[in-house]
Amino acid sequence: MEMKLEASDLSINRMEIEPRWLLCINCFRGGGNCECIEKYRIAELYQKIDDNPDIHLTLRGAFDDNGGRTERFYEQTPDDRRKDLNILQRLGLNFGDTRSARDLFVRLDFYVKNLEGLCRYPENPYGKWPECELADGEFYVKGNRQLHDAQNPDQMAAKKCASCKDLAEADHVVIRSHHLLCVTCFAGRGKNTIPLEVDNLMEAWNKFCENPDIPVTLVEGPGECCICPPCYSYAPSRGLCVSVSHIRDRKKDLDTFAALGVNPGETLTARELYKRIAEMIPDVSVICNYETNNSFEWTAWCNGKRDNAFEEGLKITLGYLGLAKT
Repeated sequence: MEMKLEASDLSINRMEIEPRWLLCINCFRGGGNCECIEKYRIAELYQKIDDNPDIHLTLRGAFDDNGGRTERFYEQTPDDRRKDLNILQRLGLNFGDTRSARDLFVRLDFYVKNLEGLCRYPENPYGKWPECELADGEFYVKGNRQLHDAQNPDQMAAKKCASCKDLAEADHVVIRSHHLLCVTCFAGRGKNTIPLEVDNLMEAWNKFCENPDIPVTLVEGPGECCICPPCYSYAPSRGLCVSVSHIRDRKKDLDTFAALGVNPGETLTARELYKRIAEMIPDVSVICNYETNNSFEWTAWCNGKRDNAFEEGLKITLGYLGLAKT
């Protein structure tokens, strides 16, 4: 099957996993071995995930999303069921949820620092449940880390060189819509002359300022965007961002389109776009921040609001484009 640009591979790149196995994988990565690691073939499972960090993992267990018993209920011990539920609670997920392996290990690294309350049990005068022989957490702590990035430093450097050359020679710019705001924040931080290794914000900003009437085509997603290629979270083979913010950034793109009154694929000059930004997005929190954080995917606030970089950058950029902030 030929992969289309930014296309979902959910139907061909997915497997099921029981939540507690995530802990076993970290213990294995940290050098641990025990009956569970052998029983659940954790070494084989880890190899599949390490080879393909963006494989979709569906969390299955003894219950469905409503708490109804599944066939796995009769294969598990009460200890297994308790661990699965505790892990789901800490990660803010439910049975049946699907996330990339990369996302799940980011969550583990963030929310599950050790095995306390998961694989260890307090002394009880009436007895205690059996503990895993790795329950002291030594191996888990060693192995608790995120999966490798989509691009290594050498690949990033090569993409930086090639994409900057393409941008310098281009007679028009193709950029995902919300990155117009990122460019603005970059300009407002007073480091406009220092290129970044992980994106092309400076190069795009220079292009706009040198030629305010250059055509700019706005796209939805990273596949054709001039900013994204050098990023460690950019997967070139799919033209896809695989960072934890991938869903949040999709919303930013569409919110930016709505605010500017354009649709994906439309082309305006840099001058006209920033005129509309000044009119319709005077505060970056309209696009990049949220009043409520109700899941891991939506928790991050953009620093452009906190450090006033957007306001300062907009003022500077409008000056270069021959516009006055309205």
